[in-house]
Formats: sequence, C-alpha cells, structure tokens
Amino acid sequence: MKERIYKALLGRYQNQMEEAFLKIDALMEGDVVPGHEDLTGSIDKLLDKVSHAKEKMAILRQYYGTN
Repeated sequence: MKERIYKALLGRYQNQMEEAFLKIDALMEGDVVPGHEDLTGSIDKLLDKVSHAKEKMAILRQYYGTN
C-alpha cells in the first residue's frame, strides 16, 4: 500500500509539472492568448507551480523513498 501511495503522489507531482510546462510552452510560442495581457505574470505563476511540485517530489523521495 505504501508503494502505491508513493507512486501516486510522484505521478501527481510529475503531472502538475508537465501541465505547467505545457502551458508555459504555449504562452512562449504564442499558441494561446490568455484572458489578460500579463504573459510574464502568467508564466511566473506557472513556474511557481513547477517549483512547488518539484519541492514536494524531493521531500517525498528524501523521507519516504525506497532508494
């Protein structure tokens, strides 16, 4: 059970990062026009999401990883 929870949490954080990177790429490429003009603010918020997910993954691995 512990291993399944661990893998589910890692997957969640990886998905959060991938979703944020996808949105950042779309904003950088000009593929998506956001509802406002603050592109840098939008990207900054997305990078914040990446940072939090990466930090959570590191903590999970450090304290609960099997490796």
